[in-house]
Amino acid sequence: MSEKKQIIINCGISHVSVGVFAHEGDGIVLEQVGLETLRYDYSSEELWLEYFIQGLENLCKREGIKGDARFIFPGSLLLTKTIRVPHVEEEKQKKIVAFELMQKMPVPLTELIWDYQVIDDDGVEQEILAFAVKPKVAEDFCERVMEIGLTPVQITPAPVLDYNAMRASGIGLDSGETLVVNVGAKSTNLLFINPTGFLIRPISMGGNSLTQNISDNLGAQFEKSEEVKKNYFSGAVAFSADDPSVQMLEKCSKQFLARLSQEITRSVVTYKRLKQGKSPSKMFLAGRGALLNQLPEFLSQSQRLDIDYFDPLQAITLSDQVSQEMRNLLPFMLSEPVGLAASIFPQQGSETSILTKTINLLPASKLTNLNFKRKQPLLLVSAAILALIPLPGVISGLGESSDLSQQVAEIERTTKTLDNELEGLESKNDTLQFLQYLNTQVRARNEPFEVQGKTCWNLQNLLNLLQSALEHENVTDTWFDEFKLLNPTEALGRGGASRNKTVAIPVLRLSGRYLVRPTVDPKTESQGDLRDNLIQLNSAKQTALTNYLSELTMIKEVRKKTFQTKDKGDLFNRYFTYFEFEIILN
Repeated sequence: MSEKKQIIINCGISHVSVGVFAHEGDGIVLEQVGLETLRYDYSSEELWLEYFIQGLENLCKREGIKGDARFIFPGSLLLTKTIRVPHVEEEKQKKIVAFELMQKMPVPLTELIWDYQVIDDDGVEQEILAFAVKPKVAEDFCERVMEIGLTPVQITPAPVLDYNAMRASGIGLDSGETLVVNVGAKSTNLLFINPTGFLIRPISMGGNSLTQNISDNLGAQFEKSEEVKKNYFSGAVAFSADDPSVQMLEKCSKQFLARLSQEITRSVVTYKRLKQGKSPSKMFLAGRGALLNQLPEFLSQSQRLDIDYFDPLQAITLSDQVSQEMRNLLPFMLSEPVGLAASIFPQQGSETSILTKTINLLPASKLTNLNFKRKQPLLLVSAAILALIPLPGVISGLGESSDLSQQVAEIERTTKTLDNELEGLESKNDTLQFLQYLNTQVRARNEPFEVQGKTCWNLQNLLNLLQSALEHENVTDTWFDEFKLLNPTEALGRGGASRNKTVAIPVLRLSGRYLVRPTVDPKTESQGDLRDNLIQLNSAKQTALTNYLSELTMIKEVRKKTFQTKDKGDLFNRYFTYFEFEIILN
């Protein structure tokens, strides 16, 4: 018995595909799949949505697709950032990530729909991959797809899904470094997989780059050059050996391969620097752009790696309804949908148990409004029917109520005159009482503001001073976990003062951790020498941090300080110390 089916739509730059996945037994079944090629100038980004909707509408009519659907966005429509943050509890993680992204994103974070996931974690720092989309892009997209009978329940970025597809396929990835090259129409996505996580680097060149080069050499329009490219490299049209176009196409192909190889080499060098010399030992090709002639052979020779095509069909079972023609294309167009399906229908096993979570960039508030708009016609018809139900009874009672209406009118005129007089008196009384009440409330509320207005900037100044501590020469590699102003009762209790006193002592509790970088080589020095070196450096950093805080103008006294190299700290294994201060403020 299969679970609820999931419609997954891959929104490509040059094509749109739809797949219907279901979970049967211990596996995932692809029950239905369709593909529609988009025909427009791929170099014009503003045309994409219009032609995508046309292609999706044709595809849904042909395949009979409607209802809830999950959409995979291409990376070219998204903002992507990779950052490193301290390893903290999950509830604190989002605040830290949001703070870091505010510094890195080219657009204010409040003006974006964003989400993130942890892609690597060594216990001290976490590597975060964040995606964002402008609300107008997501909202316009949702409105258009709902017009053709689809309700979006998820918008997720394509670049991260290859990782899930690789894990779900059962390929052993824990023995070394692996590189997946997904060649798309507008960009190429490089996925570096290692035993502890993965790293993504997009390259802004894809199949469109080759088409543009052909267009420039032929002097033809982009659409015509795309058709020539597909006909030649797919073998759909036979070109004469002495056709001058053949030499030009082969030249453009070699230029594309050389440039792509250079970009991959540059990315591998960067990865080796980040991973302290580790580099991929094998490479997989994915995406329809990987069908380019001689691409595996060229990359194998230039990168000196064993190269194979990645087949995402290893992770799923195909229904008998899938045609043979589609089966030949599926390995090159299904890696992202399979990755998303694997996260929706998790399987038992060591590989699929560590699938990364999927990101959702769907504007929830906009979706609620769109659903309401779809129901508006039905609600209006229902309201009209309900309004007409009492109409027959109203008509029959009009004749009987005519005489009563005249009597009521006379009484109402008299009552209205008296009501006007009473209303004038009540209005004056209400105004007087309101003014008295308003005067009392304004006075009571303004008194604390007058006091707080004189000190409201102190906290901001203190935060700025503490922030500068992180850049101080002797206090680097330090981060704060807790910044808490103790309430007067708690402050008096900790200070040992009498609880009968009402004087509020401004006390700050500040805790965090700092790294101690050994100045000797841990691999060559003995444990005793390394330990002595760490103790000496830790002592110096304790003194520097305490002195720095004590010298701040807003700090009156460091009343209590605690340093832990064990328990909350781990000086001799991971080289960090936990600290906690109780500080009396001026």
